[in-house]
Amino acid sequence: MHRAAAFRMSVMKTRSRLVTFRLSTEEYEQLEQVCVSSGSRSISEFARSAVMHRVSTRTSQKPSLGEDLATLSERLRELDTALKELSGWIGRILGSANAVNTATATGESQPEHAEHG
Repeated sequence: MHRAAAFRMSVMKTRSRLVTFRLSTEEYEQLEQVCVSSGSRSISEFARSAVMHRVSTRTSQKPSLGEDLATLSERLRELDTALKELSGWIGRILGSANAVNTATATGESQPEHAEHG
């Protein structure tokens, strides 16, 4: 079927069911960017298309190599994001610990332990 004909059919189809899910601010911003770059008319259209594509590929018995690679790529992006976030947390924790250790080693008094006259 030609894309324009498929588009007209999808626009004319009555949809009566609602699916709702939550996204983080970062996830929503990514979704907006992908919607714009893909030329989707709306986030709903893009999400519907993506979900239905996933449903149709799940029903096939063997996923294609391209789908496997796309899934792997997405998981690697998620892992990379999580590792960057964890690295930031570790850096902040170590930075705080180093500041306390430096102050203790140099004999500087800490504000909460200062003696009152």
